[in-house]
Amino acid sequence: MSFSREKKLLQQNGKRERTAKFKLKCFQRIKRAFTFTVVYGKMNREVNGMAIYLEMPELDKDFPFRILVNDGDILTTPHWHREVELIYVTKGTISLGIDDVPYKLREGEIAFIGGGLIHYVLASPGSERLVYQFDLNYFTAGNKENLDLQKLFAELLPISPHWEKKDETAVRSLLEQMNREMENQETGYQFALKAELFELITRLLRDIPQQAKQPKKINKLATQDVLEKLDGIFSYVEAHYQEVLTLQTIAEITGYSSFYFTKFFKKNTGKTFLTFLNEYRIDKAKWLLINSDLPVSEIITQTGFESDKTFYRLFKSSMAMAPLEYRSTMKIE
Repeated sequence: MSFSREKKLLQQNGKRERTAKFKLKCFQRIKRAFTFTVVYGKMNREVNGMAIYLEMPELDKDFPFRILVNDGDILTTPHWHREVELIYVTKGTISLGIDDVPYKLREGEIAFIGGGLIHYVLASPGSERLVYQFDLNYFTAGNKENLDLQKLFAELLPISPHWEKKDETAVRSLLEQMNREMENQETGYQFALKAELFELITRLLRDIPQQAKQPKKINKLATQDVLEKLDGIFSYVEAHYQEVLTLQTIAEITGYSSFYFTKFFKKNTGKTFLTFLNEYRIDKAKWLLINSDLPVSEIITQTGFESDKTFYRLFKSSMAMAPLEYRSTMKIE
């Protein structure tokens, strides 16, 4: 074999190896999340010098619940979301902050994070944890309990070392059973998961003590009213992103003028509404590129973009590659 031929083969093999590693890394993240998680904006303040982000997990409408499997040393920057979150450490230790308060969890311990609370995680090398997220709206839709439930959850003692031992054991057992149901997915597993989620919520409300009342923080992230407004905006976008969405239309659902809505949205997400909408649509396009064989022109239409040029420009800016290149890179061969 000539030197030039050998060199060319080595280069091709190297490229294939890098592509394979990239695909593996991407699909590990997607598999663990079961769906994409999109970070939608930098907030206008910081916690311990780090910018705060709004995270909007894209959960199944019919059953807004998921379990993420995380391992290794990671740092998630301060962020918040409307969904309730529990972190169960199955190996090693993690440090985390909840609403400006630092904590440390060891193997077997649990953190509970109410919707709307700022939090971040710093995990040690070799650590493993299960992350449970669910939307309370699913359990309280159609009645007025949701407001009280959100408030009560925000006031619970956040880490299990501060709970009664029997309560920590009971919650841990429930979380492990839910994870087994999700992994095995035997007939009727979703019914089992729903039943266990209701039991989990009941246990948390009945057995987990509340925090001592603290003076109201001046820099509190968001009031319940702000969370409800944002929730309404996100839900509307989720239902209508394929349509033409104007600033005036989206402002009307919040009861604000276009001028005030612009200020409100930028203050609470760090981005303009148009930037948020474009990022949401690009994320939907990425999902369709991976999970369908639709032509790009059809994906552009289905995700609400009125201009092909705008779509290609935003996609390239977001992913540093063209849509078809992204599809070929991410598709399982």
